[in-house]
Amino acid sequence: MKKQILISFIVLLTSCAEKAPENGALILGQASGLDPDDIITAVLFQHEGGVGRGIQTDTLKNGHFVFRLDSLAEADHYMVSLLCPREGSVDVINYGPEIYLEPRAVVRIKGEGKHFRTARIDSPVKDQRLRQHYLKKMSQEDWDALDDIQAHRQQIINELYYSDGLSQEQKDSLRKVAQQDLDISREINDRLSQQELKLLETQEIGAFALHRINGLAYKVSSGKKEYREAVLRLYDRLTDEQKASRDGMEILNYLNPVETLSIGASVPSYDYVDGNGKTVRISEVAGKWILMDFWSIGCGPCVKSVPELGAISKEFPESISVISISLDKESVWREASKEHGIFWNDWNDPKGTSGSVRSYGTNGIPTFVLVSPEGIINDIIVGYSDGLLRNAVQKAMNSASN
Repeated sequence: MKKQILISFIVLLTSCAEKAPENGALILGQASGLDPDDIITAVLFQHEGGVGRGIQTDTLKNGHFVFRLDSLAEADHYMVSLLCPREGSVDVINYGPEIYLEPRAVVRIKGEGKHFRTARIDSPVKDQRLRQHYLKKMSQEDWDALDDIQAHRQQIINELYYSDGLSQEQKDSLRKVAQQDLDISREINDRLSQQELKLLETQEIGAFALHRINGLAYKVSSGKKEYREAVLRLYDRLTDEQKASRDGMEILNYLNPVETLSIGASVPSYDYVDGNGKTVRISEVAGKWILMDFWSIGCGPCVKSVPELGAISKEFPESISVISISLDKESVWREASKEHGIFWNDWNDPKGTSGSVRSYGTNGIPTFVLVSPEGIINDIIVGYSDGLLRNAVQKAMNSASN
C-alpha cells in the first residue's frame, strides 16, 4: 500500500513538473556525447526577422537542460544552441534545431551534442512535426558533415583571434584553413539546398516551410541565381495570406534583383515608417550629413553601437542627422527602441532585411551609410567597433571642409 502511494506521488510530481504554463511552453532537452569535464550552456534564442536573440540559458546537468516560458513572444521560431565558455572565448558546440511553439506545448529534444541540429524532437506542434518529417528525407551525412566542418572552423577562428604569440606565418596558415573550411561548408550547404528545393515541391507549407523558402530566396539575393526559378515555383504555391505575410513579401523581394549602390552614387529615397506611423524618406532630412544605421535588436554589434550613435547625434546636431533604421517587425522595433533609449531619428523598414539595406551591397548588419549634404553616398561601413563611426564622420567632415 505504501509502495503504491509512493509511486502515485512520484507520478504526480513528474506530471506536474512536465506541465507547460497556460500561455507558455516547456522545453526538455538532452544532449549526449559531450565531454563531462566541460561546462556546457544551452541557450534558447528567439528568432525574428532572420536574427536571433538569447532569452534564456541553462547549464547542462548530466546532459539535461530545461526551458520554461511563461508566455510566448511574437517570434518566427526559437532555436536551442549549445555553447562551451572558454577563457576569453566561447566554443559553439552546435547551433541547434529550430523550435516551433504554441501555448501549453511540452517539447522534448534528444540528440548528440555536436550534431544537435538534427536532434529528435517530440512535440504536439504541427510545424515541428513537419520539420522532423522533412529532415528525415534529407541526407543525415551532409548535416553531420556541415556541423563538423563549422565546429572546426570556429575552433580555428578562436585560435586565430584569442591565442597570444602567434607569428604572422601561423596566422596566415590558420586563415587559410578557415577559408578552406568555409569553402567546404558552402559546398555542403549547396547540396542541402538542392535537396530542400526538391522536398519543398511537395511539402505542406506552414510556418516551417515558409521559413525555409525564405532562406532559399535570401540565397538567391546573395548570389545563388541558379535557385531562382525553383524558388519562384515554390512562391507560387503560397496562399494569398502567406504571400501577404512578412515572410511572403520578403521572399518576393529577395527574388527581385535590386540595383547595388556604391560610394559616389546618389542615395535613393525609400519609404520608411517613423515612431508616429508616418511615412518618411531620406530626402526629408537632406541638407546636412546623414548617418544611416541599419540594425536589429538581435544583433550584438548593432546594440553595441547605440551609445556612439547617440553621442554623435548630440555632438553634431547642426551638422549631421543620425537615422537608425530597424529591420525588425514593428512590435519588436518599438520595444527595442524604448529599451535602448533611441532619441534620434528612429525609423523602421517594413520590408526588413529584404528591403532597402540590400541596395548597399552588404550581407550583414550593422550596416552604416554616410551620406553627404548633397545626397551622395560617402561611405558604406559593415560591422562595428568602438570609435569607428566617430572617426568616419570626422574624417568625412574634415575632408569636405578642406
